[in-house]
This record gives sequence, structure tokens and C-alpha cells, in this order.
Amino acid sequence: DLFAFTCYHCESYSQIDLVVATPQGLVVIEVKDYSGWLFGSERQRYWTQILNYGKEKYRFYNPIMQNAGHIKALKEQSAQFAQLPIYNIVLFDGDCTLKDVSYSQFGTFVGYANNIMRVLKTIKGFGEAEYTDKKEVARVLREAVRNGENPAIVASHVADVQSRNWDCPQPVIHWFPRFFRIFRWRRWIRF
Repeated sequence: DLFAFTCYHCESYSQIDLVVATPQGLVVIEVKDYSGWLFGSERQRYWTQILNYGKEKYRFYNPIMQNAGHIKALKEQSAQFAQLPIYNIVLFDGDCTLKDVSYSQFGTFVGYANNIMRVLKTIKGFGEAEYTDKKEVARVLREAVRNGENPAIVASHVADVQSRNWDCPQPVIHWFPRFFRIFRWRRWIRF
């Protein structure tokens, strides 16, 4: 199920892949399906995907920042949500290799989908969160699941994401180096 939370600051919806309520707080998981080599840090707006042994480069929106937007929408749901610890988890599935991915913010984890149990075990060691109303948490999460099943809300969210090109890797174009190589190649064939 997908979770769709009302994002009050942008008057739209924020779609979250998975939210888990644990004794330590909420775990927000963003799952990405990529192949190739991936490079990026928590502070870069875009990360890089390299395919075909370096012949193809694409950029995609930083999934840590994307999930931070989801967490912001969650915190806007109520005073309780604003106070709860919320963990930012980004998991990659598919045939990808995290080559140079760095992050240091507490409560942020980036890894492979098969690392989920290790991440949850780490979070379990952080101490318990102070839930003031567990029924409210369950109600908000149930409502989010209903929103995620609403075709009109989903279509609106998809259109918003497509207009921003966040989920569509964009080719990285290096004009000068390509021109320079052609120029050098032409020099070599002149007699």
C-alpha cells in the first residue's frame, strides 16, 4: 500500500512508500529501483546514475531529500507527529551498486533493500519514543492508506511528480568534452 499524506505547506499530497510505527518512532522508507553505479551525498540536490560502463550518465533527485519532504508532511499531521522521532530510510533494490554515497545525519540510513532488518535492529537500540496518542497515529496512517488508494489523489500526485521530473532520471550532457574529442579526432585524420 502507498501512503498519501496531505502536505499543508504545498497544498498537495506527499506519497510515501512505507511507514512503520515502532516503539522508537516512525520509520519512513523510500524504495528505489535502479541499476548501475550510484553516486551522491545527502547535501547534493541530484545524484548520478552511471550505466553502460560509464557511457551513459543520468541524474535523479536526491532520495534522502525526497524522503525528508515526506517526513515534513508527516510532521505537519499533528502536534504529536511533530514531536515523534522519524527515521529517514532509503533502500535501493535492483542491480545497482552504491559507489560513493555519503550521509551523516542522525536517523538517516541508505542501503540495499536486503539490509532492512539490520537498519531496524539499529533503530531498535535508540530508545523508546513518547507517543501521546497511539490511536491518533493509527487513524492518520489508516487515512493515508485510503488516500493512497484514491485514484484522483494518486493521479494528481503523479502529475505533480512528473512536472518536477523527480522520478525520471535525466541525462547528464557534457558538451565541451564531446566537442573536444571530435576536434582531436579530426586533427588526427588530416594529412
